[in-house]
Amino acid sequence: MRLAACTALILAACHAGSDDSFPIITGGGDDGVSRVPDAGGLIDASGDGATSITGRVCIVFDPRNLTSCSTGDASGITVTLGSSTTMTALDGSFTIAIPTGSNLVWTATAADLVPTVMPLGTVHLVPIMTLTRYSEMLLDHGVVLQAGDGSVFARVISGNAPIAGAVATVNPPSIYGPLYDGVSSIVWDQDATGAGGVVWIPDALQ
Repeated sequence: MRLAACTALILAACHAGSDDSFPIITGGGDDGVSRVPDAGGLIDASGDGATSITGRVCIVFDPRNLTSCSTGDASGITVTLGSSTTMTALDGSFTIAIPTGSNLVWTATAADLVPTVMPLGTVHLVPIMTLTRYSEMLLDHGVVLQAGDGSVFARVISGNAPIAGAVATVNPPSIYGPLYDGVSSIVWDQDATGAGGVVWIPDALQ
C-alpha cells in the first residue's frame, strides 16, 4: 500500500469458521510514520530514567475518527508491550513497565473486542473496535475474510490534518477495496478519502 503521510490502523478478525484471530495494528512507531494524535492527553513525558509508560486503550465506534473514544466501560483489557503486561482501568487508561528490546509493539485484547497491535511510539493511544461493530462493517460490504486476511484502516494526513480526496494503491490488490470514509460510519465510499482522510482495505494480507 502506498499513501501520503499517514497513520495506519489495521483492524483484523478471524475468517468465518476459524478460531484464529488477527490483530489490529495502529500507526505510532519511531520510524517516521505519523502518529495518531493523543486524544486522551496520555503521552509519556516522564523523560529519561522512566520505568513505566502511561497510556490508554480507546474503544472506537466510528473508524472514521480513530481517536474518538467510547465513554463506556473499557476496563479489563489486557495490554502487552514486549514482556510487560497490564490491565486497563474503567476509562481504558493503563500504566505498564517499560520492557527492554527493540521494535516493541503494543497488543490489546479482550472478549468481544478485535485484537490490536501497534508499534511503540511517543503517543500511547491504542484504538480498538468491538467485534460487533467490525462484523457489521464486513457484512454490509460483503467482505468474507480468508485465513491470513486482516483489514487496514489508514488515516492520510498532512501535518495533523486529514487529507480529503486521497486515493490508495494496494499491492497485492484488494478484492473488496480500498474503501474510503464518507457520510456513514458503516457504508464506505469507493472513490477517494472524505473529510476524515481514512482508507479502509478490508482484506489486506497479514
